[in-house]
Amino acid sequence: MENIGITGASGVLGKILLKKLKKDKLNCDCFMGDIKSKEEIRYWLKKNQFDAVIHFAAIVPTEEVKKNPDEAYRVNVIGTNNLVDEISSSGQIPWLFYASTSHIYKSKNSPINEDDGKEPISEYGKTKYEAEEIAIKKYENLCVGRIFSFYHDTQQKPFLYPTIKERLATENLNKPFNLYGAQSVRDFLNAEEVVDIIIKLMEKRVTGIYNIASGKGVKIKDFIQKLTSKKLNIKEIGENDYLVADINKLNKVLSE
Repeated sequence: MENIGITGASGVLGKILLKKLKKDKLNCDCFMGDIKSKEEIRYWLKKNQFDAVIHFAAIVPTEEVKKNPDEAYRVNVIGTNNLVDEISSSGQIPWLFYASTSHIYKSKNSPINEDDGKEPISEYGKTKYEAEEIAIKKYENLCVGRIFSFYHDTQQKPFLYPTIKERLATENLNKPFNLYGAQSVRDFLNAEEVVDIIIKLMEKRVTGIYNIASGKGVKIKDFIQKLTSKKLNIKEIGENDYLVADINKLNKVLSE
């Protein structure tokens, strides 16, 4: 029976992953310590002999990263470096999944593949890209999943999906509905599907860099309109960008 380690198990993806793996009767051990502490990571690894490690631990909300960039750097970048270093020196060589993000890419008016330009669209994206580079440089048995926009009923504000659901429930929808980046195009996937893809990558022990997404672009205003039967009078605010994944590489490896 395989032993799976998970960091960031208290997040949306982590909780879903843990539930699915337990349903499959796999042994899971969640890192509950401080990812900034090499000593705590080392202790966790000494207690376990992992076949795979899924690394979700990060500060994700873009506004939270902007408010406290130093802490975000320590968690997202230094924490990832600590994990890779400690795994490498532990004598174990588990398959490692690093959860990266579409925020590392430069906006492009066509589907983005894994080799396209990198120009992080947020401070969060900068930290994830730097951590990704570290992991790639230091660890070979690695799969990097660049996860595009996802949503789930368990998400909480300030993420888009729960924020919009609350607005739809509390605002007067007869009035103009102000929406930042309304014309921006995103690639939305339910979090359950994201985790299913990660599990498939783990089962196949896939290494390399892969976009994890639907491969379909949807305007944010259209995604939101589908959440209510009330026709919204959307007032567009701010700039727009385009982040849709080319998932040909992912589809190919999963079909092999």
